[in-house]
Amino acid sequence: VPAEVIVSIIGVETNYGGFTGRHKVLDALYTLAFRYPRSGNPERAAYEYRREQFFRDELAQLFALGREERLDIATLTGSYAGAMGLGQFMPSSYRNWAMDGDGDGRRDLLTHKPDVFASIANYFVVHGWQRGGAVVARATRDADAVDFVPESLAPVYPLADLAARGYHPQPGQPLAEGATLLSLDGEAGKEYWLGYRNFYVITRYNRSPMYA
Repeated sequence: VPAEVIVSIIGVETNYGGFTGRHKVLDALYTLAFRYPRSGNPERAAYEYRREQFFRDELAQLFALGREERLDIATLTGSYAGAMGLGQFMPSSYRNWAMDGDGDGRRDLLTHKPDVFASIANYFVVHGWQRGGAVVARATRDADAVDFVPESLAPVYPLADLAARGYHPQPGQPLAEGATLLSLDGEAGKEYWLGYRNFYVITRYNRSPMYA
């Protein structure tokens, strides 16, 4: 995984370690696990229930993480949702994908940069990062093209299919087998981008296409 991608993740997540969160991780997780905010909207009830269950699982993962990595979980601080360290790993992600980057026998994602860098890279690799693969390409849209909004960010559309819909990679831009389409509001008007497999992998770290 290119170094600039890893460094960019740390920059977006914590301003290069300048702000990793002030909330006590234990407090944040047990609050969201047992007192998740309810909107009262029946259409959101199922989503809110799933989120509460997610945080209950993360709370259990935090206790396991404390045992495995010899962490005093009562002193850990992080985001309001319980993410911690330079890369803002949730406890389950910490347990599943953290790496010992320098071979000292510990996986310290709070401040230890070799472990942080290796772990972010490992997260990408596990989720399908393609070595040397393209991330995005600028695209053009035919004047008569109909608006197209993909159902997901998954790169499931062959370039030929997108071309048939009126969207083409600009000359000189990288190509890949499958893509998704992004329509963004730029300073000069609409911008069209093709997101390839590696773009999709970045959205597994944070699901926002604007983040990626």
